[in-house]
Order: sequence, then C-alpha cells, then structure tokens
Amino acid sequence: MSGTVREERHADGVVLLRLDNAAHRNALNDAMIAGLTAALRTLAEDASCRVVVLRGAGGVFCAGREITELRRLQDGAMPEEITAAYDRLRVLAEALYYCPKPTVAVLERYALGAGTALASWSDIAIAEDRCLLGYPEVRIGIPPTMTTLSLIRGAHRKAAVDLLLTARTIDAQEAARLGLITRAVPADALEAEVGRTLAALVANSPDAMARTKQMIWKTEDADFRSGLAVAVDGISIAVGTREAREGVAAFLEKRKPSW
Repeated sequence: MSGTVREERHADGVVLLRLDNAAHRNALNDAMIAGLTAALRTLAEDASCRVVVLRGAGGVFCAGREITELRRLQDGAMPEEITAAYDRLRVLAEALYYCPKPTVAVLERYALGAGTALASWSDIAIAEDRCLLGYPEVRIGIPPTMTTLSLIRGAHRKAAVDLLLTARTIDAQEAARLGLITRAVPADALEAEVGRTLAALVANSPDAMARTKQMIWKTEDADFRSGLAVAVDGISIAVGTREAREGVAAFLEKRKPSW
C-alpha cells in the first residue's frame, strides 16, 4: 500500500505532518488515516509541540479518500468491516478537531472530499487562491456524511446544501467567502502568510490557547446562559495558572513572556 504521513519538526515547536501519496494526489488510505491519528494523539501530549501543521507533499494537499480502498470494501468486506473503516475516519476527525494544540491546514491545488474535511476539522485553513475544494462524493453514489457534519457547522445552510448536492468544485476565494476555510491568498504569498500565522501562534501562551479551544468545544452547541457559566468556571481557573501569571508580569515589565 502506498502513502504515508511524514513528521517534520521545527525548532520553534511547529510540527508538520505531511501527507504523501503521490500516486493518488495525496488521497487518504487506511494506513495514512492510522498514521495521522497516531501522530495527532502523540502530539497532543507532547509539551515540545506548539502548533500542528497539515500539508501535502508535492504541492498538493489532499484529493479525498483513495477510491481503490472503497472498491475493496465493496467487493469483499463484511458490514462490520465497512463500519470499522469509517469509524477509523471518525477517530481521526476527533483527534484533529479536539487536538489541544492549534492546528493549521495549508491547502494547495486540491482539497476535495476528505481533504476538505481535514481543512474543516483544523482550527485554521489557509489556501492558495487557485486551490480547488469540493464534495464530489455523490458523483460516485456515496453520501458525504463525514464531510457534511463539518460543512454545516461552518457555512450557511443554503451554501452547504448546494455544495453537497451539486458536487460542484469551487476555488479557495469562494471557499473563504462561504466560511469553509480561514483565508485564501495568491500562490506566491502563501508561504509568507503561513509563516506569519505560525509566528503569531508560537508567540502565544500554549495553556491559554488550549483553554480557549476547550471553551469553544464546550459551548459551541450550548445555549447562551450555559455558555456563560462555562466561561466563568474556565476563566476563574485559568487566571491563576503559571502562564497567566507570567503573561501579566511580562506585560507589566515590558518584556516577552517565557512560556
């Protein structure tokens, strides 16, 4: 089976997880799903990791799910094996969406199907403006269930239904307008934009960012009063942490904080 996930560590705490499956435009297969999930779980507990970046090899992000694996499931798998295969994708979604570290997806050329889902599950998604995104599953008779959940949380319902049912492909500029991704930039400005974003994330308090993500997870589906209660509990604990004390002290002393 071709395809792998390569880990590249940078001195500033940025860890790059690079999707590499050149024969299939970096489409995900079972081995890559397992590798990406394992890496995210490990990095979630790794204090030296400050930011996780997802990127594809060869200037392509991810063209979806490897179709040959779907065919193998259709040809001989038992129902429970099919369920297990998609359950592994669910586990990956949870590992990425609930990663306590900031996660950044860098999109080039293609981010289709599962590739668009990876961008949706990441905290920040930055794309070159020529990158193509879409949900092509219905074209081959498959409902895009795993991608639908993320899409309807980020885009207006009418836009989401249009993309899901027509399976049309859009460029990154339209994707940014619809809320599928964070922003689109010209291809020749992509590296600089990613660099600025990573520098901003690395400069911030890891603990404060992790607690901010927890706040989002706990309140995004809550009513306003319940959300306020979670907010009071969260800030009451966070304000007394070591990093919060260091951040306030550094501000008053006009120096950079030491995280």
